[in-house]
Amino acid sequence: MFPDYVNQLFYIVGEAVVLLILLIIILSVLLALLVLYSFKTGNFLAARAMLLGIILFEGVVKPIFGALRMDDSIVDDVGVRLRNYINNKEFLKVSCRDRTIFMPQCVRSTECPAKLTPEGIKCVSCGRCGIGEAKKFAEGLGYRFFIVPGSSFIKRMIKKYRPKAIVGVGCHMEVKEGLDLCHRYALPARGVLLSQAGCVATTLDWEQFYEAISEGEPCLRPAKNGIAGK
Repeated sequence: MFPDYVNQLFYIVGEAVVLLILLIIILSVLLALLVLYSFKTGNFLAARAMLLGIILFEGVVKPIFGALRMDDSIVDDVGVRLRNYINNKEFLKVSCRDRTIFMPQCVRSTECPAKLTPEGIKCVSCGRCGIGEAKKFAEGLGYRFFIVPGSSFIKRMIKKYRPKAIVGVGCHMEVKEGLDLCHRYALPARGVLLSQAGCVATTLDWEQFYEAISEGEPCLRPAKNGIAGK
């Protein structure tokens, strides 16, 4: 038998734990509703607080979506949109000449003839996928453009070239990790999600990509046929 004061302490701690669990569940349900609202409308309420909530309660919010038979990748999608929204003002201040694009190698054609180099996979513009055209367009704006062979490559290129802003393309997990990395480096970043993820021959909404990289001043705006525009 424990002394009365110990039993009383256990009781208080037990009550506190139950109340904490209830609070987490309530906050997670409210957050799930906010995530769903943002996903449907594209609007964000208290963006920074909402992003913090997703970071803290992702492990509870996703099962709520699962229990409702909804795709829990919505949470990741909204998390990326929130980071883009929060980063947008600082990102747009950076000239395209000071921005860098990291494109995942999985977007390449399975018949891609490009070779791996210390500067990543070097596109030869063979026309088998959309990367060659995208690279030409982006470099016309002033970007550095890299095709990423592995995660450590991004850190090396950031340290070598010191970009002031980043555009990263990838699946939910890759973009989340990339945006976290950029946050640690105090770099405003913009994530562009693959429309179909996987290990090879993934797909990307190229119009969305072109729109994402073309914003901001000063950015030249070459048309995809090579004729420069404003």
